Amino acid sequence: MPEIDPGFMCHRLSINPSVKPVAPKKRKQGEEKRRAIKEEVGKLLAASFVREVQYPTWLANVVMVKKANDLNKACPKDPYPLPSIDRLVDGVSGYALLSFMDAYSGYNQIRMHPSDEENTTFITEEGAFCYKVMPFGLKNARATYQQLMDRVFQGSLGVDIEVYVDDMVVKSEKADEHCEVLERLRLNPEKCSFGVQAGKFLGFILTERGIEANPNNCQAIISMRSP
Repeated sequence: MPEIDPGFMCHRLSINPSVKPVAPKKRKQGEEKRRAIKEEVGKLLAASFVREVQYPTWLANVVMVKKANDLNKACPKDPYPLPSIDRLVDGVSGYALLSFMDAYSGYNQIRMHPSDEENTTFITEEGAFCYKVMPFGLKNARATYQQLMDRVFQGSLGVDIEVYVDDMVVKSEKADEHCEVLERLRLNPEKCSFGVQAGKFLGFILTERGIEANPNNCQAIISMRSP
């Protein structure tokens, strides 16, 4: 999926005006973490995903593990509905050909609204930077991405494609129909399985026979100690 035209879809931050902006001092990092942060920021700059900022209102330290931040607390939840997992799984099971996919850098194809870019600012040894594109971890990023997918695949959802945020599956009975759908997509091949008869989707094993138990989940139950 190429970069999305901001006129078609961009991500906006609905920040509660009663919440005071947070701008902590730069946290000290160990040498190994500093090198990793510098390398990652270099990649983001090269991809034009971030830009340098001088006087941000909101500011966050870089966190090397998943952690909630104060900006997310200040943003009300987007009520845009995500699809029913049960409906998606039922709608995919029983097809002869399946392709399980992950859109190529999907979140980063959606631009941040210009007025909200600097609210995503983070600080490093090299300076302060903000995101020009929607980063992973924002509170309502999944809702924005699902809304985009619903627009992009309007007319195909429920017919030959099912999408849950960035998890996608193409379903077909014939090979030529399957290839025709795949040709319309730009995908990350490392996260895709093409033309298979079975695969995992949203934690379920789907085959031509229907829905089957996930061996990983079964093993966890089998390995449980007797009471």
